[in-house]
Amino acid sequence: MRINGLPHRISINTRLLRISSKSRNFKWAASGSAITTSILAYYYFNEKRHSNELSPDHFIPYKITYNDEIDSEHFMLELTPARPQKIDWWKAMSSGKLWSIEIKQPEIMVVRNYTPLPLEHVGNGQIRTFPEGSFKDGKLFFYLKKYKHGEVARWLSKLPEGHTVELRGPYVDYEMPSQSISSSAGKVKDRVSYDVVTFTAGTGIAPVAQMLLTNKAHFGRVLMLHSCGARQELGPLQPLLEEAQNNKRIQLHYYESRHGRDIRKIPYEVLALLPTPYSAESAPVEENSASTVNPILALVCGPDSYINTVAGPKYGLLQGPIQGILAQRSWNNSNVYKLS
Repeated sequence: MRINGLPHRISINTRLLRISSKSRNFKWAASGSAITTSILAYYYFNEKRHSNELSPDHFIPYKITYNDEIDSEHFMLELTPARPQKIDWWKAMSSGKLWSIEIKQPEIMVVRNYTPLPLEHVGNGQIRTFPEGSFKDGKLFFYLKKYKHGEVARWLSKLPEGHTVELRGPYVDYEMPSQSISSSAGKVKDRVSYDVVTFTAGTGIAPVAQMLLTNKAHFGRVLMLHSCGARQELGPLQPLLEEAQNNKRIQLHYYESRHGRDIRKIPYEVLALLPTPYSAESAPVEENSASTVNPILALVCGPDSYINTVAGPKYGLLQGPIQGILAQRSWNNSNVYKLS
């Protein structure tokens, strides 16, 4: 009987083993599914979290929180992110990098780069720089011009406050050179206060204003030669720049065409102001209170015709040879940069 009953018991045990094995397989399958779901959820929410941050890889929504005309051609635009930003790009870039943001015109699928400024509208048309250490959760401010063929800027100028636009970036347009010098004690140190000369026209002043208005602004002196129809076109930038001039951080010279002061007609006056370039090693190291500017770098930004006059033509992404006014004072490709 025991021998005859053995197969029956084995059969029962086998079925129990199979049931147990299936149960374990189900548990492993369920566990594996849970792990897979957790991983996918992690990547989904992680990606979603990062997709809310300003990035060159994707567009994110910003709302227009201020849009106001300065005159018939120039306007101010403040954009606030739909979700507060965690990355402080002003701190990351400091004044060592000049950077821009792309704004998309969805109707014609065109993007344009614009230079943001660390400014905000605080009501009643009043504009101020960001408080020290603050980046206002990613708020961006722009000084723009409505060019005749500037589709994106003209479209932006007509949008109401509350309208959503899409941005991506930032993009570094120019990185300021890092220089080393020898101190009077013979020690080599990074030069953080070298002087710069800037030639700008119209809204081309924005990259220089960006460099000057950041919390960690450029510490050297800046000789600014700015061309415009009239200085009032600068809107809120005018008092900010003149305050910097009163604090002896910049020397600002306006060339207002409406008053007959076009640099193309008075190049001798520009040449009288423009020093020959210094090398990083030979430029005197002076305090900001110094009355002279000893530039080792020249930045040029404005319309193509303006860049041609000041520094010679730029060929697409190529800088081209240095000609024009700067060439007459011995500036060259080693110490001049033409911004778009």
